[in-house]
Amino acid sequence: MFREITVVTSQKEEAIDITASVEAVVDAAQVKEAGVFVYVPHPDAAVNIQGASSQDPPLNRLLKRVLEEEGEFREPQTGAAFVAPTEVLIAVNGKLLLGEGQRIYLYEFNGPRKRSVYVLVIPAQG
Repeated sequence: MFREITVVTSQKEEAIDITASVEAVVDAAQVKEAGVFVYVPHPDAAVNIQGASSQDPPLNRLLKRVLEEEGEFREPQTGAAFVAPTEVLIAVNGKLLLGEGQRIYLYEFNGPRKRSVYVLVIPAQG
């Protein structure tokens, strides 16, 4: 099952929790066991799994420090290169297997923009 999630970002750089949206796709797929692929098809955006935080996710705070530099590190694609366009997850009994407190974040490096997040749920065989 393939679905596109649309996310409208509101800041130049931000991390947006998309866990609930990905979980909704997995729920709609009605699978017992599956591989779940999350892909962001933009050169200046990315996706990452990390622990939930009441502040920015830890990786976002680190990226802000690194990207404050002038020159080549100031390009939006540089931030996306530090993260990744894809995450691979596992679903069992129709639920994502995330660690305690883990969340899925879309990283925006050149917003505000309308972003696509592709989710592919592939049921296990046998």
